[in-house]
Amino acid sequence: MFRRVLVALDREPAAERILSWVRRLLSPLRAEVRLVAVIPTGRAVVVDGRAIAYADQREDAERRAAEFRLAVLAARLREDGLSASVETRVGDPVDAVLAGALEWRADAIALAAAAARGGWRWLARDVTEEIVRRSPVPVLVARRSGQRVA
Repeated sequence: MFRRVLVALDREPAAERILSWVRRLLSPLRAEVRLVAVIPTGRAVVVDGRAIAYADQREDAERRAAEFRLAVLAARLREDGLSASVETRVGDPVDAVLAGALEWRADAIALAAAAARGGWRWLARDVTEEIVRRSPVPVLVARRSGQRVA
């Protein structure tokens, strides 16, 4: 059974739905969970030819916000008896999640697939499908939908 599961979370609150499944599956095992957020490479904000925020400033601010959010979620998992740690990475989401899973020696990856509609469906599913296709470990994918999780 899985003892170490890396949970990839993006900025969308709906991504946190995967945590109820992780909690349900892993709590009896007292497993280890690592929550990972991937921050895109920062870009400067330029208005009228003047930089008002530099790439490193934006990246640092996004990293701090992600770390805070993940720390709150990890605390909830610890209350359920799981060992939980957090990590933020910068770069391409697919590469960052797969590298994190390999480095941490995860037994599985868990994530929530975006419920995109229309023309955006191909872009939103791209990250999930690429992780599933390239992952050396099993991947648990929960669909993001309006349905409640039992």
